[in-house]
Amino acid sequence: MKITYENEWERAAVHVDMEMPYEEDYQMLMLSHNNIGSLLKVTGRGRDGQSRYTFYPGDAVSMEKRYSRQEMKKEDIERFTIQFMEMTDSVKDHLLDPDRILLMPELIFIKDGTYRFCYLPVRGQEKKKSLSASFHEITEYFVKKLDYQDTEGILLVYRLHKETLRENYDLKKILEEYRRDEYHKEEYGGLPDSAVFCTDDEGRKSYESKGHERKSHESKSYEQKTPDSEIIREDVPHYGPLGKAIRRIKEGRWGRWDDLITEIDGQEAEGHL
Repeated sequence: MKITYENEWERAAVHVDMEMPYEEDYQMLMLSHNNIGSLLKVTGRGRDGQSRYTFYPGDAVSMEKRYSRQEMKKEDIERFTIQFMEMTDSVKDHLLDPDRILLMPELIFIKDGTYRFCYLPVRGQEKKKSLSASFHEITEYFVKKLDYQDTEGILLVYRLHKETLRENYDLKKILEEYRRDEYHKEEYGGLPDSAVFCTDDEGRKSYESKGHERKSHESKSYEQKTPDSEIIREDVPHYGPLGKAIRRIKEGRWGRWDDLITEIDGQEAEGHL
């Protein structure tokens, strides 16, 4: 697959050339007769046993170009993920194959916070990579473009990158769990650096900290344990154990994302003993 960009007289165009005969089937008809807002308009033609598909992004810019000049933040990544899921649902609703989405930064376009995607209407197995595998690769792109001063962005990318390593995953569930933990952090102030993790007889996770009250997530009530020691009981989210790793990133003591993953996983394992 070869990608070229061209400024035509009246509009910009992106050409995807493939070394295979051009064949038009229901996919091209579905794309041409329906306005699928999350997808760019596409035309196709064949010549000399090859095929060319042309996409028209208008004045939108590619993700690759946009984030060559600026870093990605949590809001950018969350917005992309939400729109990606909506696009996937729309593609399925029109009886198209989500695996035909070209999920590459140079072929994803953005304008005014709205992402537009390219659907390659080829037949057979010419595009073999699954959409779930392509999304994981996009999380690796997020890693490279991430603003490492944005703690929430780090947490979101870490979760997306780790969870999408699995062969089968539910992206909606991953995002919901992230938001749940984010809510807990905002609602209850997260976990203090002095937290000591423990598990009671019923298997509930908790941590002890000097000078705090016991706080229940379920009832949102406060209960004094002793004047000098209290316990906060909760389903421990990622945020507490991640604190030290996040600070190390901000202080410039991490050079590789793999090191961060190892550090975070180690702290999570320790926190759930």
